[in-house]
Amino acid sequence: MSLFVLHGTWSLADRRFFLWGEDAYRSTHPGRRTAKTSAPRHPYQMQLAELDSLLSGAPTLDRIFLLPSVPDLGPMESPDLSRERSARASGPKSSALSPWKVTGLAIDPADVLALLASLPPASAEYAYGSDLRLWSQAARFTMELLVRERFVPALATERGAACWKLLLTEPADQARLAALAESLPQVCLSLVAPRTSPACHEPPQASVLVTDFLAVTADTQIRSWLESARTEPPAGRPATASVVERWLNALARANPVISATPGLYELGRQLERWAAPVLKKAGQVTTPFRTCLRLEPPGADSPDDVWTLRVMLQAEAEADPSRLVPVPAVWAKLDDAGKEDLLDDLGSAARLFPPLQGLLGIGLPEACALTLVEAYRFLTEAAALLSARDIGVFLPTGIGKADARVRAHVTSPPGAGASMLGLAQLLDVDWEIMLGGKPVKLSELRQLVKQNAPLVRLDGQWVELAPERLAALVSQLEQRAGHITVGDALRLTAGDLEPVGGAELAGLEVDSGVRAVLERLTGTDRLAELPPPRGLAGVLRPYQARGFAWLAFLRTYGFGACLADDMGLGKTIQMIALLLHERAAGLTTAPTLLICPTSLVSNWQRELARFGPDLRLLVHHGTDRRRGEEFADAARSHDVVISTYALSIRDLADLATVVWAGIVLDEAQNIKNADTRQSQSLRSLPAGYRIALTGTPVENRLTELWSLMDFLNPGYLGSAKEFQTRFVIPIERHRNETVAARLRSIMQPFILRRVKTDPSIISDLPEKLEQPVYVNLTDEQAGLYAAVVDDMLRKIEKADGLQRRGLVLATLTRLKQVCNHPAQFLGDESRLDDRSGKLNRLMDMLEEVLAEGDRALIFTQYAAMGRLLRQHLSAVWNREVLFLHGGVPGPERARMVERFQSPGGPPVFVLTLKAGGVGLNLTGANHVFHFDRWWNPAVENQATDRAFRIGQQRNVLVHKLIAAGTVEEKIDALIAGKRQLVDRVVATGEGALTELTTAELRTLFTLDRE
Repeated sequence: MSLFVLHGTWSLADRRFFLWGEDAYRSTHPGRRTAKTSAPRHPYQMQLAELDSLLSGAPTLDRIFLLPSVPDLGPMESPDLSRERSARASGPKSSALSPWKVTGLAIDPADVLALLASLPPASAEYAYGSDLRLWSQAARFTMELLVRERFVPALATERGAACWKLLLTEPADQARLAALAESLPQVCLSLVAPRTSPACHEPPQASVLVTDFLAVTADTQIRSWLESARTEPPAGRPATASVVERWLNALARANPVISATPGLYELGRQLERWAAPVLKKAGQVTTPFRTCLRLEPPGADSPDDVWTLRVMLQAEAEADPSRLVPVPAVWAKLDDAGKEDLLDDLGSAARLFPPLQGLLGIGLPEACALTLVEAYRFLTEAAALLSARDIGVFLPTGIGKADARVRAHVTSPPGAGASMLGLAQLLDVDWEIMLGGKPVKLSELRQLVKQNAPLVRLDGQWVELAPERLAALVSQLEQRAGHITVGDALRLTAGDLEPVGGAELAGLEVDSGVRAVLERLTGTDRLAELPPPRGLAGVLRPYQARGFAWLAFLRTYGFGACLADDMGLGKTIQMIALLLHERAAGLTTAPTLLICPTSLVSNWQRELARFGPDLRLLVHHGTDRRRGEEFADAARSHDVVISTYALSIRDLADLATVVWAGIVLDEAQNIKNADTRQSQSLRSLPAGYRIALTGTPVENRLTELWSLMDFLNPGYLGSAKEFQTRFVIPIERHRNETVAARLRSIMQPFILRRVKTDPSIISDLPEKLEQPVYVNLTDEQAGLYAAVVDDMLRKIEKADGLQRRGLVLATLTRLKQVCNHPAQFLGDESRLDDRSGKLNRLMDMLEEVLAEGDRALIFTQYAAMGRLLRQHLSAVWNREVLFLHGGVPGPERARMVERFQSPGGPPVFVLTLKAGGVGLNLTGANHVFHFDRWWNPAVENQATDRAFRIGQQRNVLVHKLIAAGTVEEKIDALIAGKRQLVDRVVATGEGALTELTTAELRTLFTLDRE
């Protein structure tokens, strides 16, 4: 079956669209006998059944085309036709244009846009010629112009017809029109007009043909819209008589002709004048001159409140647009039409700027006087509107916007000491106002506000003011006169230039005392090195000494600090050094409260006993813990009190009875949600300073950073709502790097983060080598996986809101369990051998690990899977395998770690991510297996850092098991991209998956059989 190609072109003669197919070549040279054919009469109607309603009513016509032809063989095939070459096509190569009769359908303008917009996709049986493709583009252009309302009503007076004119005024639209004309295939220009001899055929210009198509289809489409919306006039209403009403009615009728009516010609002239500014811009109307308005300020000896708006003329062909001619100089030379055009322009301008009305009733429109307020309105409002109407506007040079800017001169208050300054501490400030680059006293600014003058002369130069903004500025400066907080000064220094009363901050000047603090906070001055504190039983590495000095500096000034070093870099010893330092230096005798997860209580006990044996330690934990006044007395007699996040809620009343020197949060990501009772309880406790220890200051959302900082330095980042508007939305939603950089700059003084991969931090730490390990599902797993996807997608499609989000997360969990092992998913205690691709691969790799005498950590997020792994590994190797999960008591946890770290201990340690991912030193292992993937890369890194930390002597190999073709592989790709966001302190969590459409979820969840 040969390919069928559909063609079409616009007929300039009868303004209809001629649709024809390449198989319609079953016709002959005029005058010769038509060859017999069994081809269907209209094969394109059979091919395009979807358009039957549009095509069935179209009349069949014969048209003459001048087509490239081979003598005695017929017209050559178009380049769009793809089929086996016939005997006709294999003839001589020479060709000439010959007339051929082609049968097709004539589509009325009312149906052309619908036809071209509804063409079904091409197929193997039929295609669209280059001509039809171009007209489809032209049709889309027409619809876009209509949607953008680029048209005006008009009157074609030569034939007395109402019409709609397209406005192709935009450079982009003009370029698009030119591109369409340039791309027009030659066959579109080969249609011979009816009743015209082919020998006399003069092809139309391509631009004329395309422009006519746009004009006719747009005019017809607008009429059809208006016709469908038109209602009949109420009964009893007299027949329409006025020329305007006849014209309006004709705009909405299929027949645009207006019967002979008095005043029709005058209406046409009025419409031309009304549309002239726009049509001039479109190049559709030309005049010998352009009307201009020039605003002139008062002279040096004139009153400041009298301005002049002068009428000028500018020749359209004038090369120098600044050369203007006053109207009186040429008024006598203008003919009546020229004067009328000038007055028409002024009439249009007066509708936009009423003070010009006075020029319309005088003989010579020369100039009009404006008040100060009117001159300001012309500058700020009318000038732009008049320019859009193609009225030339010339404003006086030197008038600029005197945007108010302020400069702050900050000094320490008298008697203020350097210690415990704090972000809320008030500093003395003097505000200096700058208008137009010149300093203005506050008293002078008050006088300008009283004058309510939008334009003022400053040092002989006119400047534009905004009185209402100046009034707001004066009000705010008077309210804030004398004081600014340290936090304000720091944010301004960091580049967070919040407007003061709507005015931009021009600069910040501080005295030497405040400057010393700010420069140290922002890193422009090195912190003084501190000697190791007395009583420290250990040696600080250089970067740890710098971290200790940084903590001591912030603690001295009462600033909250977040030590966000990588896991394994020794945040604990840096904190212990600070605790020893503040007591050795006599900075406090009050206790410090240290809050940590329950699983890390014993770890802190050991570390404090190891590095700070002189510190008196009280552990507030367990059923026998002290309560009430007994607890308060015991706390005051110790240096450090350790408690847990859970008890910060239950024992809040007891903890609040003590005046704490400071509060330290370990694994501070536990307060990432500011609305939880846990976070609110810890915020409510009074303390001299606050410190957060965490390797992940941001895990999922930027709001977690706000929650952390609001604990450390309350109010520094504003309210949660302000932070959401200023930072969260621009960074997370719009990926605004400028705002992200500003946030980093604001946060930099209070967050210290070092990474192990930086050679300047640790030069003797071995490498960490990560590698994905892709495994195939077994047949059983693949069947279960497909069943889960089908079942859950059906449920998700019918659900919405919270129920839908819950189903998505449940699906993710079930699919991960299937990828791990059928026994975990089914929960049936069935056998484990040869049923899981992951388990099979893990066993093979562990054989090699143990054969080399190495040790391994195996992490899983599921306690049930951890039990299965320990059970299977112990049975296969007949040796002990350790398993740590959330239910293991603290003492037993410590014994497990000690046994694994000791020589000859069990070589394999299975751990759940939440229980074993933080706070453990497991450098005895040099292999880390992630049996299943966690969404957040920071959590995985924490777990890996149990082995990759100070004290590790060998390279650490990290193996991440991924079920190929499953959601795990697709999430792995997302994690790779998410690492980049974490580096920008931006991330998204699993909750983002719940917002995907069902189609997107199907793509994410469905098993890739390849």
